[in-house]
Amino acid sequence: MDIKSFFSNLKMKAPQVDISGGRSVNEIPIYIPTGKTEAIRTKNRASGDIDVNFATPSMVEGQPTVFGMGGSGNFMEGQVDYPQELQVYGAPESQKFGQGLTVDQLRAYLGIPITENTSLNIQGQINPYYFDPVDGTPLGKEKNIGANIEYRF
Repeated sequence: MDIKSFFSNLKMKAPQVDISGGRSVNEIPIYIPTGKTEAIRTKNRASGDIDVNFATPSMVEGQPTVFGMGGSGNFMEGQVDYPQELQVYGAPESQKFGQGLTVDQLRAYLGIPITENTSLNIQGQINPYYFDPVDGTPLGKEKNIGANIEYRF
């Protein structure tokens, strides 16, 4: 199969997109010598996955070669607005928090039929912002590459 026929037979499947999120606004009670006041905390967050998958004919009749790539991430930003009563004690007018957009994982895979019943599957992923699950220390990148041979009875 030459490159021209490869691209002419390349079929993209519908992208898979799963994104969810929300916005919360909370009043935080604060007790000061003159009484009770409230700070307002606003938080915007979203997370999701996006995957794109392709299929193209292979050397095995009726068994396509499949490959794809995707990623997941999340977004979180917020702000706390402090009341005037608290600002006289040195509190700022507002304080922003959150990391904004982060990429949690990038991934790719390739499935190549060898025979009607056997295929080679290769997958890889990288987590660019890997944190220790115990103490939250940033550990850098976590990379995984794997392969398996699948035999269907």
